[in-house]
Amino acid sequence: MRNGILRLGLGLIGISLLALAWEVYEKTREGNQHWQEGKYQEALAKYIEAGIKAKPKEQALLHYNTGTTFYKQGRYKEATQELEQALSVSDLKLKEKVYYNLGNCYFRLGKEEKNLELLKKSAESYQKALEIDPNDKEAKHNLEVVRRHIRLQQEPPPPTAPSCQKKTEEKKKEGEESQKSQAEQKQAQAESAQEPKPTGQGQVAGELSKEQAERILKSLSEQEKEELKKMMRTNVIQAPEGKDW
Repeated sequence: MRNGILRLGLGLIGISLLALAWEVYEKTREGNQHWQEGKYQEALAKYIEAGIKAKPKEQALLHYNTGTTFYKQGRYKEATQELEQALSVSDLKLKEKVYYNLGNCYFRLGKEEKNLELLKKSAESYQKALEIDPNDKEAKHNLEVVRRHIRLQQEPPPPTAPSCQKKTEEKKKEGEESQKSQAEQKQAQAESAQEPKPTGQGQVAGELSKEQAERILKSLSEQEKEELKKMMRTNVIQAPEGKDW
């Protein structure tokens, strides 16, 4: 009789554990469905519900899903915090994704805050992703992108004093010309209407430098658009169906 009660008790515990695993699975599945539909706030709510009863291994996957959801919302600080907690996963393929996405988050934060240390963390994350998968072409590409941004922040800005000085001198010259008599000004205007402007007028040298800088910035902007197309690996992970992890 006691043996029968013992068996019954163990059976009830087993059913309870199975029901718990199924509930985590269902909440995660519902969250993933919301995520696929672009309902990120609803997805977050389901992941949080699933996380309440999830075991440590399940929680790591839920942190990954939550982190990618925060990223889609542009909440990069929260995404970074969640992804850091997802690094406890034992699956190396998933861990490589976590490092990759951490690199993306730190890159975004580093750009927004113009923070060199965050950009360095981004590079470190990509490097760790490549240690797991050396053939990850996108991680290599993004690592080079981040390194370029780091170099740009470390380099001193180009000198601008000569250009400013030239503008000051030209303004001074214009002020002196404005003090001429009305007759001389009319004569100068008449002559200038008949003859082309001197090549030194209009700050040609200074404008060329400015245009070059604008082209560089525009080029960098276009490159970043291309970079960000590849950046986030946002596939969410489904909890195993009815399994005790």
